Amino acid sequence: MQNVRKVAIVSSVWTAYVYRLMLGALSYAEVNPSLVTRDFRFSHDFQNGDDPDTALSQLIKWDPDGLLCDLESKSLERLIQSLPQSRPIVNMCASNPMPGVARVVGRHTAWLEMCVRHLRQQGLRSLAHLVLEDWPKQNFLFEQFNQIARPASSAKANLLEVIKPSILQDAYGSVKPVPARLAAWLRQLPKPGGVICATLGGGGYLIRVCHELGLRVPEDIAVLGQDDSDLAIASQPPLTTVLPAAQQIGREAMQLLDQMMDGKPAPKEPVRLNAMDLHVRESTGLKRAAICDIAAALEYINQHACHGVSVEQVIKETQRVSKVTFHKHFQTATGQSPGEAIQQRQVEEARRLLANTELSITTIAENCGFSDGSNFARSFRAVQGITPMAYRKQSQLKKPSAK
Repeated sequence: MQNVRKVAIVSSVWTAYVYRLMLGALSYAEVNPSLVTRDFRFSHDFQNGDDPDTALSQLIKWDPDGLLCDLESKSLERLIQSLPQSRPIVNMCASNPMPGVARVVGRHTAWLEMCVRHLRQQGLRSLAHLVLEDWPKQNFLFEQFNQIARPASSAKANLLEVIKPSILQDAYGSVKPVPARLAAWLRQLPKPGGVICATLGGGGYLIRVCHELGLRVPEDIAVLGQDDSDLAIASQPPLTTVLPAAQQIGREAMQLLDQMMDGKPAPKEPVRLNAMDLHVRESTGLKRAAICDIAAALEYINQHACHGVSVEQVIKETQRVSKVTFHKHFQTATGQSPGEAIQQRQVEEARRLLANTELSITTIAENCGFSDGSNFARSFRAVQGITPMAYRKQSQLKKPSAK
């Protein structure tokens, strides 16, 4: 008989983005009744190791079977060193490779492509790339930007200027004195232009720097970043952002952790997802780019698939592109067609109802958006490999007995 498996969800930064990661993870857990989750909020100073963290002692006492983390490299290293024994770990943050640790993150190339596409569609031809943290692969980031944006002068279009995180993430903090090299770089950029910054807090910091230098945003320099909504909205003007589709990352990460707890080894390379979410705000103007919003489509499918939604309805409610373009980009980003994604969500809900309720097969078919029982049985078997009734019996056998 299968026992309950405990999953600790761990992060030291609790933002709207992290909550969306959790929502994605929980959407997988809720249709797998053997998984029990609990979140552990570590302090910002956990990585320094100066004092024992209360959350760490609570986590060790709970003794999880696997850990789903959103931790930077130093925090994750300290966590691993503090655990009394190794266990499966999946990290949803871009961290250094560590033995036995799987990583599920957004693909940076896809992020850059969406940033460049949006700025180009705003009419900007002069684009630049700013990195505000000392990162081991900064040259690789510059190379990616040069390949995608093809600036007239790659040397002048890229800049590394290391700024303390406490300054970057203080939405109302002073930027004085502006680093001389950064000031000179911004002044020499062709105007109007666009600057892309992936560093957390970097977009808002750059807007404040532009104000300090007398540069108008977005008239002189349009700014596009990767800040979470709280920092983005606090900026003046509010910051346009591109963020990885957090709910999809959370779901994929939880599914991978479930497989690792079953004995599957951690993949050596990160699992990189292409789905991105563009939030257009005043820092780049108000014109929304005519691109596929894959994150919006996935969210709409997640909410409406069980009401019998069609692919045409998904496109009508979430997109501004043709059906052919949407199908192409959706397949590239998710690895499945929109119709398959709808069917998968319907089957997920059917699994939950089969495992946790005594509703009839016909009622479950209706509740999950299938036209009739035969269509439900056919679709369910195509995805699960067994009939709905067989799945219900299997789920009953796997449920832990009450103590």
